[in-house]
Amino acid sequence: MSFVAMILAGLFCGFVDSCLGMGYGVTATSVLVTFGVAPAIASASIHTSETVVDIVSAISHYCNGNVDIRLSKHLLLPGIVASILGAIFLSNLQLSTAKPMVRFVLILLGLLIIYETFNGKKVKRSLNKLQATGLGFVAAFVDVAVGGGWGPIGTPALILSGEEPKKAVGVIEFTEPIISLTAVLTFGWILGFDKFMWDLALPMILGGIVLTPIASIITKMLPRKALGALIGLWLVALNTHGLLI
Repeated sequence: MSFVAMILAGLFCGFVDSCLGMGYGVTATSVLVTFGVAPAIASASIHTSETVVDIVSAISHYCNGNVDIRLSKHLLLPGIVASILGAIFLSNLQLSTAKPMVRFVLILLGLLIIYETFNGKKVKRSLNKLQATGLGFVAAFVDVAVGGGWGPIGTPALILSGEEPKKAVGVIEFTEPIISLTAVLTFGWILGFDKFMWDLALPMILGGIVLTPIASIITKMLPRKALGALIGLWLVALNTHGLLI
């Protein structure tokens, strides 16, 4: 793929990820694996570009008041541990069997979010520390091992627990740079940084940081039902496509 094409891919992935709290890793990794790139190399390269893009996204969401610091702290430590384990696991094994199962679950979560957005009663059931720890561990492990999951699992789980959609997106985007950086350092230690696809990561970084601040403002302004519906529909569409290719 050309340099310009990678910049455009970064524009799209960065905007969607920052606006909906998911999509960068899943979308970009799916493209690379489709073109025959080894899953571990694909995940390492995408998390490299995602780290930089997510730093911009994290700052933007924090400045726009979309972040719950308390919840972010509960997610981070288990997420860091699981990110290391996921990188080690993927470096030695392909998750071809697990991918369809994860995608199927995410489709169900997307449909549930759509239902809850329009038909369910808004109930505040904030995750306790143990639940947040479990969510952080599972989301981070799947994110690194499968190629995407911190947003696709974390965002809908937080919404279904009663968090406002903009807060769910903000928390995930605020914590994601650390999860991605942990994965990058672990992959670099195991595979060697020379194996990373730097010619892909750099243009995707350039593209990704351009629209990310705008996306965080859109997230803040969108009505709860509109944002919830978009997140649910994106989950269903992205993972249905993943099952079919």
